[in-house]
Amino acid sequence: MRGLSNLLGLRDGSGAQGPIDCRIAHAHEIEPALRLLLCGPAGLANDEQVLDFISLARDRGINLNELWVAHRNGTILWTLLPVLSPGRTMLLFTPARISRQTPFDAVRQLVDAISEHYRGQDVHLAQFLIDPADRSIANLYEKCGCITLAELLYLQRTLRRTIARPPLGDGLSLVNYSRQAHSPFADAIARSYQQSLDCPALNGLRNIEDVIAGHQATGEFDPSLWFLLLEHNQPMAVLLLSDSVQPRTLELVYLGLVVSARGRGLGDFMMKLALAAVSEHDCQTLSLAVDSRNTPAMNLYFRHGLTRVASRLAMIRDLRGNA
Repeated sequence: MRGLSNLLGLRDGSGAQGPIDCRIAHAHEIEPALRLLLCGPAGLANDEQVLDFISLARDRGINLNELWVAHRNGTILWTLLPVLSPGRTMLLFTPARISRQTPFDAVRQLVDAISEHYRGQDVHLAQFLIDPADRSIANLYEKCGCITLAELLYLQRTLRRTIARPPLGDGLSLVNYSRQAHSPFADAIARSYQQSLDCPALNGLRNIEDVIAGHQATGEFDPSLWFLLLEHNQPMAVLLLSDSVQPRTLELVYLGLVVSARGRGLGDFMMKLALAAVSEHDCQTLSLAVDSRNTPAMNLYFRHGLTRVASRLAMIRDLRGNA
């Protein structure tokens, strides 16, 4: 179709002459850029894969007019799709394979151009989610100033029966999120990061208001799915759930305990609460992502019947560090 191999630079060796230009794709470049963005082991994406992604983007509110390309003399060398989120972060969709003919400078300059552009829009962090099996892509983005945050394991459990809420122990109470409860929720989330093994490289990179805004943007925010556990009116733990894009699925967005609450079985209580919420909301599945190095959390989730379904390497770039 329209000489796509040439348009995508697959015959363009690294010794080609001319400057590399990085910018938002023109309308006629979106289709070939998507073929590169969605490429796999078999090569460029086919028509069906492109159409499926366009449908997915429409359903999730992803603006394909924000697709960026690095090109030279009209030849697309690399492409990235930024998706902005509340909390001053963005996810960058990236091709999963790199051709030997792809100039490194095209990738680096495109990452730099996008970083510069969105830093001007007060975006602080950019994130990539990469297949851990392809280390070459991770190495590529490390050379572009990104750091590896964690290998995220995606877990889920499908419920076969209704699960009731666990009984509250003496002195314990539950509160759902509200504007009045915002401050104790924020306090509990911030304190849960202390000595945490959950993506520790993120500590200090975001303020708590950005963290909460990002969590609320996961799926369709429902305050009845956010729980704060209090002991004698002191915040002990938070459980943040959200409706998932997957049908009849709740996503566990965050579960955190303050230091004094750990080792007391309160994590098990919050997991039982999460599973009960799946039943209460007429769902069937609980899903989540966890840092593979967070052994206590992994043990907790496995203990409650979740199993691994996928993994991704999370990489980040702090845009403020490139000012």
